[in-house]
Amino acid sequence: MITFFRSFFNSRIGVVISLIFLALIAVAFAASDVTGGASFGGVSSESVAQIDGEEIGTGEFSNTVTNAFNQFRQQNPQLDMAAFDAQGGIDGILEQMIGSYATADFADSIGLGASKRLVDSEIAGIQAFKGADGRFDETLFRNALAQQGLTEARVREDIRRGLLSDQLLLPATFGAKLSQQMALPYAGLILEGREGQIAFVPSAAFAPKSAPTDAQLQKFFASNAARYRIPERRVLRFATFTTDRFRDRVKVSDAEIAALYKKRASEFAATEKRDVEQLIVPTEAAAKAIAAKINGGASMAAAAKDVGLEPIDLGLQSKQDLTRSTSAAVANAVFATSAGKVATPARSPLGWHVVRVDSVSAIAGRSIEQVRNLLENEIAQEKLRQTVSDFTADVEDRIADGASLADIAKDEKLELQVSPELLANGQAPGQPGFAPTGAYQAILPVAFGLEEDAEPQLVEVQQGKEFAVFEVQEIKRAAPPPLASIRQRVAADWALAQGLASARKLADSIARSSRTPAALQKAVAGASVPLPGIEQIATNRQTIMQQQGRVPPPVALLFSMAEGTTKVLEGPNRTGWFVVHLSKINRGDASKVPELMAATQQQLGQVMADEYGQQLLAALKAQANVKRNPEAIKRVKDQLTGRNREN
Repeated sequence: MITFFRSFFNSRIGVVISLIFLALIAVAFAASDVTGGASFGGVSSESVAQIDGEEIGTGEFSNTVTNAFNQFRQQNPQLDMAAFDAQGGIDGILEQMIGSYATADFADSIGLGASKRLVDSEIAGIQAFKGADGRFDETLFRNALAQQGLTEARVREDIRRGLLSDQLLLPATFGAKLSQQMALPYAGLILEGREGQIAFVPSAAFAPKSAPTDAQLQKFFASNAARYRIPERRVLRFATFTTDRFRDRVKVSDAEIAALYKKRASEFAATEKRDVEQLIVPTEAAAKAIAAKINGGASMAAAAKDVGLEPIDLGLQSKQDLTRSTSAAVANAVFATSAGKVATPARSPLGWHVVRVDSVSAIAGRSIEQVRNLLENEIAQEKLRQTVSDFTADVEDRIADGASLADIAKDEKLELQVSPELLANGQAPGQPGFAPTGAYQAILPVAFGLEEDAEPQLVEVQQGKEFAVFEVQEIKRAAPPPLASIRQRVAADWALAQGLASARKLADSIARSSRTPAALQKAVAGASVPLPGIEQIATNRQTIMQQQGRVPPPVALLFSMAEGTTKVLEGPNRTGWFVVHLSKINRGDASKVPELMAATQQQLGQVMADEYGQQLLAALKAQANVKRNPEAIKRVKDQLTGRNREN
């Protein structure tokens, strides 16, 4: 994932998307598990960069990186901040932030703008701020801001910059098109096939027979520590509780049942529903004419067909239902009409309604005794929800007041459990059979977003049914295990590494003498050590593309070689060397495959558009007066990666 992230920000793909992504990072926290505010390590007034006088503060930079990191971590749970930084993630975020500022400044200078109403609409469209009814919820928005220590002004400014970037970059990239002549050679590559041979020279054939000395093993282990590195692990301590523990506290009285029955009297009273079908026409005269035809014996369908319409069957409707969907006038007219008749045409905001009543159904009322169990269960469920809500709020208050997990577990008679050392994806390196089921599914995403010494957290395991309160008991930073625990593995790797150099000499010798398949066969057969047989390869790019990254490296190498050449490629984990010979290239003719030509033109057109965007963005950054603060950038990186804790 991090490789994709790095290439995403440095390739020709994703310019506009990345700027939009950055503009929304400030509000993406609403769906993340990150804590912390806009200040950073006591240096919130310091800036990591200035763009034409505007500052990117350390707090803003840290918060943006953290939220972006957590979004990528959802796809790759084992990703840690140190690896994210090592592969360019933090620097990539900073450069994109600088680009966003520079683009917005240029847009301002030429008179582009993003109104408050437009920013409002962007905020209202963010899913994290929508309530159960699907509409923007002001309370959710304010709570999210308060939780993350962000200001509304900060969020609005980030979105405003994103909108300004859209106005500049989208027109510059829209509609780019590649000609057929330019697309033809690229499309032809997809049809291209290649034939070749692959030999293998194993390191094991040259590996030392004697075991390494302690000094040799220690030196090899130290120089290859990253190879054996275990990702960050965390030990969690937690307790769970279900809503069943509160059921004995819930009592429902006769008075409560009677009050709810009275409140919903209209629902349980005797009522009448009518099975109706309708037409809607623009004028009263047209409605009366159609009604007269139906009353005269014509069917609803025939009368509608005469005016080019089709009736709609609404099914059984109560008067309240019909009032909500049409108007009070239409509902009154329908419920004043008997079965088999057409109601007097009436008007709604949609037009004039012609409604035929097909049947009338009388629904008897229900007494309080008939619905007693229903009402009692509803009241009990609501009381249970409120009891659970009060309890969880009390637990959160106690945590905020400094209560420990042990204190809460003791007071509430909860059984504490301790997890094994866990990776972010739930795997336990020390317990291969461990499965992160139940509460772990809810705890893990939150636990790996917490800092050391974070207060206990309360999470919902099953909605409305089960909860967990937990803490991170121990954090074991990413590091290699003790040499003694993997000595046998390291010794085997050392032996392969020693044999790798000798294997390379033989592989190079074979490659130099192998200008043809026959020559390769002869060189392998005459090698100083027995070698595996030669593998014959015949494939094409379409097959390679369908394998989606699962192509063996020597096969992939065939597609970057000149015909008649031989190359040497190191095998995985120092296991040896591949000798790859490309004997024949079968050219493809895409001019006979119009669908492929069209797809290639479209895809390369997008690449061309993205290149336009990259060049415009680079020009805007070059024009802006950008000053970076390397010391502040390093301090942010050290804080985020934990290096300042290690030093």
